[in-house]
Amino acid sequence: NEIGKEGAIALADALKKNTTLTALNLGRNKIGKEGAIALAEALKENTTLTELNLGDNEIGKEGAIALADALKKNTTLTALNLGRNKIGKEGAIALAEALKENTTLTTLDLGSNEIGDGGVIAL
Repeated sequence: NEIGKEGAIALADALKKNTTLTALNLGRNKIGKEGAIALAEALKENTTLTELNLGDNEIGKEGAIALADALKKNTTLTALNLGRNKIGKEGAIALAEALKENTTLTTLDLGSNEIGDGGVIAL
């Protein structure tokens, strides 16, 4: 599937109201940073989603920063896959800061993201 940013935005709107979905796999859907930002906003409101796979979606550092902000507020997500998204050092640092506040995330996949030494040190 390639739902793109439009599909991700539509799903994000639904997630804000959904009270039953616990896992969502959007891997390899080319949602881009716009889709990730929309999903991040939904995560601030959603209280049921526990697993989210956004692997290989070209979210970049902007998407990672938005998701990091959401993780500071979200209290249900336990697993997040952001592998292969080119989040870079800046995205990794934002996520590291979010992890200082988030108390529910137990699994975070950041494989193949070119986070460099600075990103690794922050994490």
